[in-house]
Amino acid sequence: MSKGLKGLAVKALLMFSVVLVSACGAKDAGLNLTIIGEGSVTSPSGVDCSESCAATVKLSPPTIGNKLVEITATPAPGYTFLGWNNQYCTPDDVCDLKYTGLCADQLLCLTGFIYSGQRVEAVFVDSSLLVDSGWSELAVCAILGDGEVRCWSASQDEVEQVPALNNPQQVAVSDYAACALVDEGISCWGKPNFLPEDGPTVYPPLEMEMLRGEICVLDQEGVKCWSAYGPPEIPEFVNPTNLRKRSVETPEFIGKEFCVDDEGAEVCW
Repeated sequence: MSKGLKGLAVKALLMFSVVLVSACGAKDAGLNLTIIGEGSVTSPSGVDCSESCAATVKLSPPTIGNKLVEITATPAPGYTFLGWNNQYCTPDDVCDLKYTGLCADQLLCLTGFIYSGQRVEAVFVDSSLLVDSGWSELAVCAILGDGEVRCWSASQDEVEQVPALNNPQQVAVSDYAACALVDEGISCWGKPNFLPEDGPTVYPPLEMEMLRGEICVLDQEGVKCWSAYGPPEIPEFVNPTNLRKRSVETPEFIGKEFCVDDEGAEVCW
């Protein structure tokens, strides 16, 4: 091997060694946690909060690339956990919070990775007051006793500005809009560009879900969907049941979709 090639090989080995050394130790990252209601949030990575707190989590080595930190919500006696306000969480009480690693030197990561902090909100409500609730990654809504509807938004936007509602019975929420079943039909509020328009007549009892600016209901007549962007396309069904929304991650699509069960098969769109 020529001296030039040997020199390059040595440099490459040294660079790789520096990356390995910088990745070996645990790193700290910030967590800004807001707790609504009564409950606690814990994590084996160093979080134990029964009220809103600023915590430091330990990212386990090797600290290369993105890291996941598991946090768990536990409601206090008499309370129900409704969900998290964070794009990486689900309605489940356990969330794998994602910390994105960026090269500290903006080049070859020779000096390791840096991790920006995360903000998450955990929403708990009094179980004796809870009538119905809706969840999305960025907003959570609940119908409480005496017809009160409350929403908590990660961006503190128009979703939290709940209008006067006549006898709200059910609620659904997307990231930037929410809708409730009231005596007159379906009433929606939130960011103007995400408000479903020109909804059909619905016949309770019904199931209701929202994604972005679209709402779907399953009532006595079947599945009905409408949106802020014109009439959406929906499949044909025989006997749809169990309307829901779910996360999807495939090579072709990453996002969320509506689903029902129809004659023993799952149909999603």
